[in-house]
Amino acid sequence: MRKSLMLSAYRHSFQIRLFVSIAGMTILFIAITGYFSYLTGRRSMEKQIEQYAVGTAAQITERVRAYLLQPTRAVNLLKKTIENGFIDVADDGELIRFFHLLQQDNPEFLNIIYGDRGGRFTMVPPQRPEVHKLFDPRIRPWYTGALEKESQFWTRVYVFASSQHPGITVSTPLVAADRSIAGVCAIDIDLSTFSRFLNTLRIGKKGYAYIVDNVQGRVIAHPQLLNPHFRPEQVRFLNTGLQRLKAGKRQFDLAFFDDEAFYTAYADYPESDWSVGVNLPVSDFLDDINAIKQATVTLVLVAVCISCIVSYLVALTIVKPLRVLEKGIQRVSAGDLDDKVRLDHPHIVSTLAEAFNQMAASLKQSRKALKKTYFELAEKEKLAALGQLTAGIAHEIKNPLGIILGAAQVVANPQKPEAMRKRATQFIIDEVIRLDNTLKSFLAFARPVPPSLSPTDLVRLLEETLDDISQMLSSQSIQLEKLAAPPLPACAVDPDQIRRVFMNILLNAVQAMPDGGRLTVRWSLDHECPAADPEDREDGAVDRSLIIGQAAVSITDSGDGIRPDRLEKIFEPFATFKDGGTGLGLSIVAQILNMHHAGITAQSTPGKGATFTIVFPLTEEATHAT
Repeated sequence: MRKSLMLSAYRHSFQIRLFVSIAGMTILFIAITGYFSYLTGRRSMEKQIEQYAVGTAAQITERVRAYLLQPTRAVNLLKKTIENGFIDVADDGELIRFFHLLQQDNPEFLNIIYGDRGGRFTMVPPQRPEVHKLFDPRIRPWYTGALEKESQFWTRVYVFASSQHPGITVSTPLVAADRSIAGVCAIDIDLSTFSRFLNTLRIGKKGYAYIVDNVQGRVIAHPQLLNPHFRPEQVRFLNTGLQRLKAGKRQFDLAFFDDEAFYTAYADYPESDWSVGVNLPVSDFLDDINAIKQATVTLVLVAVCISCIVSYLVALTIVKPLRVLEKGIQRVSAGDLDDKVRLDHPHIVSTLAEAFNQMAASLKQSRKALKKTYFELAEKEKLAALGQLTAGIAHEIKNPLGIILGAAQVVANPQKPEAMRKRATQFIIDEVIRLDNTLKSFLAFARPVPPSLSPTDLVRLLEETLDDISQMLSSQSIQLEKLAAPPLPACAVDPDQIRRVFMNILLNAVQAMPDGGRLTVRWSLDHECPAADPEDREDGAVDRSLIIGQAAVSITDSGDGIRPDRLEKIFEPFATFKDGGTGLGLSIVAQILNMHHAGITAQSTPGKGATFTIVFPLTEEATHAT
């Protein structure tokens, strides 16, 4: 109930509708503008994030290269020191002391190793004696790789024999005075050292970097690897995301893990088949996006306040005067054309009120003139109808009266032959009968009898009428042809009046064929319902809302036909084009059919006959009555 009252108040309150329109347009404009600003800002921010992430991955790649440059230089220093004879490799103590000094300066070096062609090796930190018995440097990856390459060599990730931890080794061969390979020196770097190095890098608020070995398909360095309780899936998804990026030939994308979104980018490490990746949590950048959202919401709220103020001001300056004008319109609409609307402001409303007052005065004058013209036209129309009717009656009575006058003069003259006087008497009788029939037809036209409707079989009624004129058809050599469709359902009509309609049209058809011909009668059923007319129910003849279809009856003759100029007038009163006709037959037919809400049309081709088609409405009530 409350909702319906609010809707009713909205429909009837111009002020509320004006407020809703202004506020709605303003809010919609601000919301759309803010939304597009938000999208533009987000796209710009994502572009900047992409540039930042890709650039950071490239910078970290350079940092990793610089980090690995230190053991590379150290192993080259060791090579030059031994090759130049500054250290005697045969003296294990001297070699170990030098290794200790080198490791003190570089604590990230896990092991410093020297192995010769005979399988002897020296390592810092020193290993247990049993390790020396089992460890053969000549089969280790760092040794074989340096010999094959004959230059500095970086191994792939493998498990160190000394610590059983994964790592990488940089090695280089030592060349003797005779240019032969005397041995190989190497430095081990534990992967945890890489992870600690990456952990020292600050990328955004919560971002981090990682390194993936593309050959082995695993993450070899990541800050989480330093955590003894880390979950493998925390780093496993990074390699999967990296493979997806490379498959799509992209360096930047959005990844998800544990319902958290990350911006991820990578760069290739040229010295090894590695990829350096960067992950930036989206939450780090939500503050800027939320700032745009808050600005949009603020703008919308400000727009609502502005809309309220504007609506109030508009109501004060426009709505109130318009209501005064509305009341004036209502009084004028009620017929008070002397009412005047008085408004001084605003200017546009006062101008509108002045125009309205002028319109009311003009309407008053027009109303008087229209009323006078209406009465004059009504009188003229009555006189014209009366004149047409009088002319028709006078025409129909004048000729018989002339004949009666002439015949009466013959009868009154005793000098005329007896036979002539008898014939004149018969003329008088015939013309009086004709005048009586004309007056009866006129009265039938002037005072039509309302139809008494009842369900009627139209086909049977038509066939009965045809039986009545069968003798006339035979005497004039007229052939009857019936084109029967499926039987017609009952129709609500007055049987006597419709029989008169059929008889009138059939007699006209017979009279059109004095020398014989063909009379064709057909009927059909159309289930299409005619359009309802709101005025149809006022006279009580039939309710068109109950019409379920229509029946059509056509009567065609093969006579001379009707000229087009006459065809338009055949249903008008006293319009006759044959000798002895009153001109009321077809007009009465049209009148009867009109009272039945039926219709009649005429078609004719001169020299080829004419067709009259009658269409009756079919109602569900009349159909069920049978």
